[in-house]
Amino acid sequence: MEMHRTGRTVSFSGGVSVLSWGSIGGKLEGQGPLGSYFDEIEKDSFCGQASWEKAESIFQQRALGYALERGGMGPEDVDLVLAGDLLNQCAASNFALRNQPFSVAGLYAACATMGEGLALASMTLDGVFGEWAAVVVSSHFCTAERQYRTPLEYGGQRT
Repeated sequence: MEMHRTGRTVSFSGGVSVLSWGSIGGKLEGQGPLGSYFDEIEKDSFCGQASWEKAESIFQQRALGYALERGGMGPEDVDLVLAGDLLNQCAASNFALRNQPFSVAGLYAACATMGEGLALASMTLDGVFGEWAAVVVSSHFCTAERQYRTPLEYGGQRT
């Protein structure tokens, strides 16, 4: 494989492309103009879990499941998953993917995590360090608000 670089732009020679995708939205996303484009709209922000953080892990698992199913693949077909969320130590991602057969690399680039993941997955595959990679990112409104703003109505405690 040969990578071409012009300034800060990189092009790939290996034909790296997106095979499939999966997405889950919350109640408000479902009511918005893109609502019909989600694979699933979850109306319960806890997703039946004890915390929003656990729910975010479930959302990641489900979204990856949709992408794998749509691509005709199973977890055993994936070499690497690049995953990120807005929690400390990418907690939602780590708990979502900890029992899977593939390698996981945690990412954190805030709003740019998806772009970072796609770029790194492309370089990984074009460099022939794997055949299949997945990128999983999430941002659960309630976990992010508690993480960064800790409003009392979300159960955070000010110190």
